[in-house]
Amino acid sequence: MILSIEFDGKTWTVDTSDGTSLAIPMDFEGPQPNHFGAPKATRAPLKLGEFTGDTTAGGSCNVDTLSLTPHCNGTHTETVGHIVDDDIFVGHGLQSLMTATLVTVKPVDSAGSTDSYRPDLDPTDMLITKSELESALEKHRGSTRALIIRTHSDESQRNVAYNQQNYPAFLSIEAMESIVESGFSHLLLDLPSVDRMYDDGKLTNHHLFWKVKEGSRAIDSETDQNKTITEMAFAPADLTDGLYLLNLQVPALGTDAAPSNPVVFPMKG
Repeated sequence: MILSIEFDGKTWTVDTSDGTSLAIPMDFEGPQPNHFGAPKATRAPLKLGEFTGDTTAGGSCNVDTLSLTPHCNGTHTETVGHIVDDDIFVGHGLQSLMTATLVTVKPVDSAGSTDSYRPDLDPTDMLITKSELESALEKHRGSTRALIIRTHSDESQRNVAYNQQNYPAFLSIEAMESIVESGFSHLLLDLPSVDRMYDDGKLTNHHLFWKVKEGSRAIDSETDQNKTITEMAFAPADLTDGLYLLNLQVPALGTDAAPSNPVVFPMKG
């Protein structure tokens, strides 16, 4: 199916058969991406009395029980409910089809940057900085609702374990402020978090993005409850930077975060 879209004063076409998923497939029996040392995602056949949900064990059908931590076990989308006391469920206010800008931004050594973070940066921290981000966006500027940040396209990142031996990059305060000021409502990136992995529980960038006062767990009139962050996505190397139509597929679960499947389609003008 070919869609015709009016955007930024131009008519664009989208071929819905030409989509690319940015989700990392969840292999319950094989290698998985992992953050913060969380337990591996698992599945097991349901067993109730004489019933077994495993056809290889004589069951009439397969019925799995899944155990996972969305924030740590792979591609996931989260809401402001991640940092506040209120139950703001994933998918709340979400419009699944939206325009998106994909940019490639290489993290830089924080020791050579004037950008900041709270708590204070360590010289070994790797940052997505404001200057690197804005330089990438200048080439592909448009009033899209979503921003997709790619920091790498190494296939090994599909099952990387982020831990103290493999410390991930994150956004500087200035980079996040630039994202907010640019009006992006949905942020997607291939890192496990917009914040430093060990940050004394401050989650500075999460608070900035959703406009929740630092140190607070309460929403107020400034908080934007309809914005989302998608982490541990993966944009393959054959996707060029530029404009896409994004279908952010999120299950209707009563939780602050859930595994998700962002699918992008090239927009051709």
